[in-house]
Amino acid sequence: MEPSTHLAHLRVDIDRILATPAEHLGALVKACPGWTVTDLLGHHAGVFRFATAQLRAEPGSDFVPFDPPEEGVPPLEMLAVAGEELLAALAETDPTEHRPNWADAPTAAFWFRRLAHETAIHRVDVQLTHTTPDPIDTALAVDGVDELGEVFLRHAGRRGITGTGETVHLHATDDAVASGEIGGGEWMFTFHEDGVEVTHDHGKGDMAVRGPAGQLVLFAWNRRPVEVECFGDPDPLAFWAETVRI
Repeated sequence: MEPSTHLAHLRVDIDRILATPAEHLGALVKACPGWTVTDLLGHHAGVFRFATAQLRAEPGSDFVPFDPPEEGVPPLEMLAVAGEELLAALAETDPTEHRPNWADAPTAAFWFRRLAHETAIHRVDVQLTHTTPDPIDTALAVDGVDELGEVFLRHAGRRGITGTGETVHLHATDDAVASGEIGGGEWMFTFHEDGVEVTHDHGKGDMAVRGPAGQLVLFAWNRRPVEVECFGDPDPLAFWAETVRI
């Protein structure tokens, strides 16, 4: 997925979050125990400000400091301001140049992708407190599962995400995936003693999860309930939630 497409999805999802009715700001966010919508908006504004600072850093530099959101600013206004600054910084950034990041990614394209996915997941978290969430775009969702494997599970052993050879097969059932219009859509996760191997093989795992890509990326990020079909032993819903903690 091109950085320009990540940026387009990010714009839409920021607007969706900003459409949250003020009377729901105190609602609890199920996926983030102990947090209200206000807490989540404050966290996300901080992520935006951190990323903006890195995007405005010199190519090849180390991390640069950032100013946290101001206290006392209404949460939706706080996120709106941080979002405007972030979108401006992304629009001004050549995604092929280096910018500081925590994944040792060689280019700023990392930030376009990471922010699109983080915002999509948290947008669903927020919408669940007051309405039926808009579905996550199929291509974005496939890319989101890819990113989990490529970025977060690349050093799974360091995160304590390990196993004894268990395999989990994810299979996106969207028509656009089945027709080949959207590439990918199948993943095999093998949990070893020292980490997780991720391939795009079609095969039979110890456990399998089938469903729309937009639901699979929510499953992968431990959002529950999720509308998928699960097979195997142990229950993949329980195994994944207990094992893949990020």
